[in-house]
Amino acid sequence: PRIKDFYQRLRLRGKPYKVAVTACMRKLLTILNAMMRDRLAEVSAV
Repeated sequence: PRIKDFYQRLRLRGKPYKVAVTACMRKLLTILNAMMRDRLAEVSAV
């Protein structure tokens, strides 16, 4: 839900589809990188 909400906020602010999707991909990669860094196996907030 967090990424979906982020995407919808970007679209409501007038960002083009590809810009919003790219921003979401980057956010997801950042979350996954932090999980690997902290050695977490689960994500309940994503």
